[in-house]
Amino acid sequence: MRAKSLSCVSISDSDLIDLFRPFALKMEEQVLPPIIINLFKCYFSQLVYNNQGKLSKKEILPVDQSELRRLEDLASFAPVGQKAIPKLVYFKLNGGLGTSMGLEKAKSLIKIKEDKTFLDLILEQTTKLRQKYNCPLPLVLMNSFKTHLDTMLHVQDFENPDHIPLAFVQHKFPKVMVNDLSPAKWPQNPELEWNPPGHGDFYTALITSGILKTLLDKGYKYGFISNSDNLGATIDKRILGYLVKKNLTFLMEVTPRTKSDRKGGHLCRLLKNNRLALREIAQCPDNELNEFMDYNKYNFFNTNSIWLNLEALEKVFLRHKMMPLDLIINPKHLDPRVPSSPKVYQLETAMGSAISAFDRAEALIVPRERFAPVKTTNDLLLVQSDCFITSDESTIIPNPSLKNHQPQVNLDENFYKKIDDYEERFPYGSPKLSECLLFEVQGDIKFGANIVVKGETSLVNEKQKQVAIPDNTELKGEIKF
Repeated sequence: MRAKSLSCVSISDSDLIDLFRPFALKMEEQVLPPIIINLFKCYFSQLVYNNQGKLSKKEILPVDQSELRRLEDLASFAPVGQKAIPKLVYFKLNGGLGTSMGLEKAKSLIKIKEDKTFLDLILEQTTKLRQKYNCPLPLVLMNSFKTHLDTMLHVQDFENPDHIPLAFVQHKFPKVMVNDLSPAKWPQNPELEWNPPGHGDFYTALITSGILKTLLDKGYKYGFISNSDNLGATIDKRILGYLVKKNLTFLMEVTPRTKSDRKGGHLCRLLKNNRLALREIAQCPDNELNEFMDYNKYNFFNTNSIWLNLEALEKVFLRHKMMPLDLIINPKHLDPRVPSSPKVYQLETAMGSAISAFDRAEALIVPRERFAPVKTTNDLLLVQSDCFITSDESTIIPNPSLKNHQPQVNLDENFYKKIDDYEERFPYGSPKLSECLLFEVQGDIKFGANIVVKGETSLVNEKQKQVAIPDNTELKGEIKF
């Protein structure tokens, strides 16, 4: 039997077996571990039975700031953290390709500051942290099957202590055709038939790779995990000390939501057991989306920077025979660069949703400078500009002179969305934006060197051909070409 759509309601167990069999064979052919095949079957069953893991407002409570600790109040925990750093592992999630920017290699290989890539700065951070704390801090990357080769060629001269591997590869899930729930087929590029299953796979991949056992056997007890494109996230001995002193198993860094974060996953509390939880927009019922994006009601969002007790991680996994995570059904085109390609479901999970699975889990309010991600070329232009600087620890932080203000950047997606188009139009890097409130560009415009943008600036090219802004130009107000 072939299911016609996600709305099917009368599928028997035998139907499910028939639907799943080609997925199992496809995954076995790729020599994926049985635990991953069973995990995919669990999520595929939820898809087939239309159990999409929705979390209604009736099941949750907003989290008030009075319920959470703030980083600036944790100074007394620094000595404990200093003592525990030799037992800490520095993890970076490095599975992203940045397909929204048209990338076909690891997003962490984009040059971000002073001709250095994300990965270059991560390696510099780690080296400086080792010097600062006088300990052999291991750096472990979680790559995807799409980023592993490029990444390892780039970092091949970097070494970890104790022969700890520098990276492990997260698993992959088959994409699911929307029209009949069959495995996706794309003969012209079979790799596109698979998707990384989200950063929630961190826990399973860490265990199946054998790296968790290696780390525990060598005496490492704690882990700090963050995205490779978030160069504001680095080791803070106050946070580690708080995790250790309070005997916490899981600590999520959160920061107040703003308008720009309204679609990001927010922190909440489950009514059924009073545990903290993470609700992603894909888990929100459609009729509650406006309320989901109310950042005054749901005040905090997950930065995806997480501190863990590694022994507790192993216990939770063994207790459940998996890491209990909420399913995220992500509709996509089979080839993300070809809008006419068939529609598929990508079954994914988010690392932060594990917060409700740990017994002693908390969230911590951190300043915005610990969150500087790059998801679009708008973000990239801002981070490459003088609005952000490189700290002494090789983190990327907001320029202190801006006093918590960052300009809004809106680049025409027709000409700047893809990284190649972006770099061709900004060959000398970002303009200076520190005196800018709003920078909008419509149409095809190429920028010279040493451009300064001030106030609220809107550039509109109404011509059919590209316009060039000369070197050393100051831009302000609305300018049409």
